[in-house]
Amino acid sequence: MKLPVVITASIVILLMYTDGVSAQIFNEESEIKYDTNYIRVYKDELTTRMFLSRKQTGYTLSEKYFTSRLAYKTNPNLLMGIGYTYSFLTLNLAVKLPFLNGDDDIYGESKYIDLQAHTIFRSYIVDFYLQFNKGFYVSNPDEVLNDWESGQPYPLRGDLRTNIIGLNVQYLFNSERYSYKASFVQNEFQKRSAGSPIVGIEGYWMLGMGDSLLIPGSITQFNILDNFVPFNQVDMLNVGINGGYAYTFVMKQRIYLSASFTVGVAAGKSWFHYTPTSETQLTGITLGLNNTSRVSLGYNRNDFYIGLSYIRFSMSNMADFNNGWIAYSTENLRLNVVKRFKLKRSIKILRPDLWIF
Repeated sequence: MKLPVVITASIVILLMYTDGVSAQIFNEESEIKYDTNYIRVYKDELTTRMFLSRKQTGYTLSEKYFTSRLAYKTNPNLLMGIGYTYSFLTLNLAVKLPFLNGDDDIYGESKYIDLQAHTIFRSYIVDFYLQFNKGFYVSNPDEVLNDWESGQPYPLRGDLRTNIIGLNVQYLFNSERYSYKASFVQNEFQKRSAGSPIVGIEGYWMLGMGDSLLIPGSITQFNILDNFVPFNQVDMLNVGINGGYAYTFVMKQRIYLSASFTVGVAAGKSWFHYTPTSETQLTGITLGLNNTSRVSLGYNRNDFYIGLSYIRFSMSNMADFNNGWIAYSTENLRLNVVKRFKLKRSIKILRPDLWIF
């Protein structure tokens, strides 16, 4: 049996920048000062980790933002992995273990390629999403199917697939005293409680597609997106700004609770396709709403860390101003066990900034 492999790499795409700007970003740690009373940096140490991770993707079509929705989800697979953080680079490798995931008969089989990259600099957070998912189940059949009873198998949509590509760049105003890295990549240490406002810009393109109609005829009585012709594919474009706040509460310089929450307002546009007849119906510019939430709880000391982290991202577009929303979400719950190693010399192959510039 082949084990699916998920690779998450936090790597900056250098072609996006001129040489001067790239060098400035990678040298940010030395140019921007931080308060050593609040933050300790392990830049020249190797941070290694083992983790258990539970990932799930959601795709919903609804009449209104909070009501009357058809909710699809992927199988919530449990992954086991290893990884490291060294300088600005984080690389994680995870596999799906069969003995931890014996529920395909309940939730169906989900296949995916997940190339999320969460790169955290001193003052900037760069989230890159490139995801391909196939195989969903209807997670709320009791709400949308009149003949479904509790205990019955969940309705499966093995043909349903979603693809997304997107970028979210955020700026931390209080990076001198607040460290995002301490909570989520563990190569820094937050000594004292601190927080920071956040602002950013983001843009995403997402596709949802099935071999048959995305809204089956058995649930059309719920008036979900009934202003549109029947469709089996939806394309979404979403570009906007976001803002929020992050804070880490530290107790006795060892135990911490960190949380951040940002909300985005975007301009959205959607295309509805019925591919067998090449029929397309599109919307005008409408409202888009996005959210990124992060929570982390753990125990930290100079050479060791153990903790839980949770990251959830969601984007949604209003289909038109009278009827319907389309939403996409991804979430990751992770248990991390981290060990830090002091190095006598730099490991050049693990530090691209040493051989790129």
